[in-house]
Amino acid sequence: MSDENHLHDLCAGDTQRIRSIYQQYAGQIQRWVVDNNGSAADAQDLFQDGLIAIYDRYCSSDFQLSSSFGALLFGICKRKWFDRLKEKNRETVVRKIEEERYNDDHDPSMESEAAFQELQKQETLTKTFALLSAQCQQLLTLLGQGVAAEQIALQLSIANANAVYQSKHRCMGRWKELFSSVLKS
Repeated sequence: MSDENHLHDLCAGDTQRIRSIYQQYAGQIQRWVVDNNGSAADAQDLFQDGLIAIYDRYCSSDFQLSSSFGALLFGICKRKWFDRLKEKNRETVVRKIEEERYNDDHDPSMESEAAFQELQKQETLTKTFALLSAQCQQLLTLLGQGVAAEQIALQLSIANANAVYQSKHRCMGRWKELFSSVLKS
């Protein structure tokens, strides 16, 4: 039976002839899938998907085979199998990450303690920020909002952009000192 006949029989839905396609090509696909980390059941699903893909893609057009029907089917099945392996790999990675997150060593009290410490740190930062001069507070707030140094210089009557950055470093140093002194007490 010629390759064009295989395509025609598949498109026509001739069940008897489609069985002959199965007999001729399913074994080759199964061997390849099993050799590439799959099972016989995976190969059967893949073979069916390959035939459906050919039917969907080529039966609704005036497609003319430029290679053998077997090569077309094998190429489609091969691409589909590699896509499935990639998806399985992604699922395995996600599953492993989730297992690590919630394994038996997982201690919720440690997370709540870390969250409490982070909250205390944020409160201390807010308190010590309020102890900075008004100009330092404005400068750091504007820089945090992404305002350009030149604009800040004009707005806060600072000589230039370099002076803004020098002021920023002085203000950050003062803030760190205040933060450290509160933590020590």
